[in-house]
Amino acid sequence: MIDRKLNAPLMIPISEKYKDMGTIVVGKIESGLLRKNDTLLMMPNKTEVEVAAIYNEMEDEVNQGLCGDNARIRLRGVDDEDLSPGFVITSPNKPVHAVRQFEAQLAILEHKNIICAGYTAVMHVHTLSEEVTLAVIGFSSLSAFSSFISCSCFAKRRSN
Repeated sequence: MIDRKLNAPLMIPISEKYKDMGTIVVGKIESGLLRKNDTLLMMPNKTEVEVAAIYNEMEDEVNQGLCGDNARIRLRGVDDEDLSPGFVITSPNKPVHAVRQFEAQLAILEHKNIICAGYTAVMHVHTLSEEVTLAVIGFSSLSAFSSFISCSCFAKRRSN
């Protein structure tokens, strides 16, 4: 049986947003349990929001959403201009962390250009697509099919 992480802290990456009698966000519940009238946190800007309604994939209003469900969520306390796809709705008790720099291990299967410190690429995590710059590169092993590179990356926020 699939472990649905119902007891884990709530995490919903937002894939889209729109305005329809209030702010509506769409996302997959990655972990935890979502209930109507829950007070949650919108990261990375740490805005407190309230769940006014939850809609399932059949557009029916439901009282709760479980881990693994795709949901449309009507929110109170935030305007649709104040959030973007890639933001995360999370539990206020254990919020997800927002960072500007992180360490990653990359597997490069095929690339024709030279990759060195200062190289920019687009990183995809859940529903977020963000430009990153490789700051430090250290090779840990090489094989015929791929190179594993440890790097320190800086995420840049695109200005709209």
